[in-house]
Amino acid sequence: MDDFGIIDSLDYEDIDDDLIDHENDVHRSRENLIDKLFRSEEAYVQSLELVMSLFLIPLRKDSTNTSFNFLGMKKMICTEREFRWLFGNFEEIVHVHRLTLKSLQESLDCYHTYLSNYAVTLTTYERLSRYQPFKKFIDSVHKDKSLKGSTLLSLIQLPIGCIDRYVQIIAQIAESTSPMHPDYTGLQKIKAWIQQFHSSIKEKLVDASNVEKVLMIHQALIGAPFSVRAERRLIMEGQLSRIMPNAKSSSEERYYLLFSDFLVFVRTKTTKLQYKGHLILERARIRPLTKEEAGGFPNCIEITSSFSGVDNLNTTFIGAPTVHVLHADTEENRNRWLYALEKVIVNLDKMAAAKHGKRK
Repeated sequence: MDDFGIIDSLDYEDIDDDLIDHENDVHRSRENLIDKLFRSEEAYVQSLELVMSLFLIPLRKDSTNTSFNFLGMKKMICTEREFRWLFGNFEEIVHVHRLTLKSLQESLDCYHTYLSNYAVTLTTYERLSRYQPFKKFIDSVHKDKSLKGSTLLSLIQLPIGCIDRYVQIIAQIAESTSPMHPDYTGLQKIKAWIQQFHSSIKEKLVDASNVEKVLMIHQALIGAPFSVRAERRLIMEGQLSRIMPNAKSSSEERYYLLFSDFLVFVRTKTTKLQYKGHLILERARIRPLTKEEAGGFPNCIEITSSFSGVDNLNTTFIGAPTVHVLHADTEENRNRWLYALEKVIVNLDKMAAAKHGKRK
């Protein structure tokens, strides 16, 4: 017993109260983050369940019902193929997230598939939303109080934002855990894994953001003779002036939207975009113009459309190439547009050549 005499000599009043308070604060912070992750996941799953019960299951039942009369009273809301396009592997995500607390890694892996199908999902929604039976169904369901103002579109966009949420919260939990804590090593491994996973899908997340922006632009367009396409991406946008030497007005300022398949110019009207025209860029030629060539205007670009025939976007006939001269506010801005336009044209020409080769 004499060996334990040292215990009697310990002065417990020497304990650093500040250190204990600090440890308690770290512990509470960590527990709050874990609780936040749990509650966040719980709310997310509840939102996914709303899509299942209010939209997906009723639409599946309708799309597989082949006994409808096309010319009669009932019309199909959407076809079985459109149903698959609209929801992709959404059910898989719901199923996995029901088990998220057991397996976080499994829940994240299926996002590769959802992200790959995301453009098709949003473009299918946009097209169906202009089809009266589908629109009538959506408008009716959107009145459900359990949605609390959410829409089918906002709900199917939820999976895209949850990856960043996981990365942020898990990193905070790991950083708030003491190296002496038994969970420290495991949390550091999870943190490293989820950050690596986030890096592996970063390009897809950026692409998904672009798809959402293209959809927003199409929803804001008034009078456009074309609809959204799954493969369309926004490359560049900004204010430019069109130079028209022979017109009464020497220049016309418009907002230009360069997509991956064509160039659109619009007039901005508060939250809407009034369509004014577009240019087909396949086989087009572009070049910078000198101030003299542009009638005294600096920083100009000449776009010569080589397209002739029927324009598939608005089914009009184009008999000869058209010339479009654009004026940028600075040389730097002019060069940015030149680079972006050249890149789009080269890519379109490559795709056209590949398609022509396949036909042969």
